[in-house]
Amino acid sequence: MSALGADEPPPCVSARLERWPIARPFRIARGVKTAAEVVVATVTQGACQGRGECVPYARYGESPRQVVRTIMGYRGPWTRQGLQAALPPGAARNAIDCALWDLECKR
Repeated sequence: MSALGADEPPPCVSARLERWPIARPFRIARGVKTAAEVVVATVTQGACQGRGECVPYARYGESPRQVVRTIMGYRGPWTRQGLQAALPPGAARNAIDCALWDLECKR
């Protein structure tokens, strides 16, 4: 199932970094977090916009800036199934997938 209308122009993708403070320090064996570095992705087509988020983790070889570059460079396919084949598992694919779900729900 496609989230995007076939009769509309190709979608626009954008991504930005946000820093979300955490109410109380979050402690685990690897350290303490006081804020989450979040990548917010949007997929816009026509009058509709889908939004997705992710938190890249260095433990999995990801950085927020690298994930933003991956999202900004994504040019399709514009189906969730195509996305699964086009990008490896990880934060970038997750953010775009969530944005496509959101866009489909709004359409």
